[in-house]
Amino acid sequence: MTKKTKIAFLCSGPPTDRKIWSGTIFKMYESFLTHNIDVEWIQVNRFTNLESKFFLAIENLHKKIFNRGFNRNHFIAKAFLASKKLQKTLKKSDVDLIFAPTTIADIAFLKTDKPIIYLNDATFDQLLNYYGGMSGFGWLSKKTTVFIEKLALQKSDFLIFSSNWAAKHAEDFYQIPKDKIEVIKFGSNTTAPDKIVEKDYSGEITFLFLGVEWERKGGQIALDAIKILRDRNYPVKLQVVGCIPPVEEAEAMNVIPFLNKNNPEEARQIFNFLQNSHFMFMPTRADCTPISFCEAASYGLPVISTDTGGVAAVVEPGETGILLPLNASAEQYADEIEILLQNPEQIRALSQNAREKYEKELNWSVWGEKMNKILLELIKNTP
Repeated sequence: MTKKTKIAFLCSGPPTDRKIWSGTIFKMYESFLTHNIDVEWIQVNRFTNLESKFFLAIENLHKKIFNRGFNRNHFIAKAFLASKKLQKTLKKSDVDLIFAPTTIADIAFLKTDKPIIYLNDATFDQLLNYYGGMSGFGWLSKKTTVFIEKLALQKSDFLIFSSNWAAKHAEDFYQIPKDKIEVIKFGSNTTAPDKIVEKDYSGEITFLFLGVEWERKGGQIALDAIKILRDRNYPVKLQVVGCIPPVEEAEAMNVIPFLNKNNPEEARQIFNFLQNSHFMFMPTRADCTPISFCEAASYGLPVISTDTGGVAAVVEPGETGILLPLNASAEQYADEIEILLQNPEQIRALSQNAREKYEKELNWSVWGEKMNKILLELIKNTP
């Protein structure tokens, strides 16, 4: 009987939790099981109270000296201890390979003879001063983040990124050999319909804003564009799902706060909003691989967004949606949307193209097949 491949899945929480990384971790875990791979969850980022107090003291000292922010997830002492803890755990394990999604601190100083596959939707260097939570760090903290990431990427046997934007940066900035990197796009984290529903574009048009971060996802720009279109007498509305905007616009916007995908009833509500909307409209300020755009594609929703980060990996301008520059105004978005509203056949073409892109690329079955080949080849070639 052939021995099943067994991998160590590094994650701070159980991979069965659909809330972690918008459900991406769960979908990866599910995909491995589908391909008959045994998965051993190894919890990372676990520290004692004393260790946590020590880390806090380092953070406070840094802030006192530099008077700037501090990356509390990526610094030498924490990465070194995290790697040592993982090393100790792996000695008791019989896994064939280590799968490390986003966990650079845990593998930076790791000593192991097991092959490592690292996965992310960006490098942390790209996120510095791009995402709000990765901005304002002092120069030493930024250099340390880059140093830890460099160690982790060089130690990994293979790197998986979800976009060319991220992969190219790893290759150029960290000098990672091209044959050590592959782009495998993420899939939709919702249950996709068997086929898309033909939409009516003659009545009220619903634009779906599906996200938990109103500001970063460009909520105000989306709302302002909808208001402009309403002033032009178009029957449009913004349906917000996942957050509570800091403004109230009863006529132009409906709001449903956060819905938990772990709850079957709330998950069904998300599916219904995807099913009943006409567009997804999120002019994001910063994004790597927006999973919600993959979900939109699975329901045939054209996406209206921004050409930033890795967005172009999942939205093809003019084919599956519209991408405008980061400095585009609400009025520019309204102008582009107005052109579409005057041409329902073009909307239908975008919708069909989006669904086809989902079926060919943006699904976890394709991700699993590509990942499984890499995984098995890596194990085969490991002494």
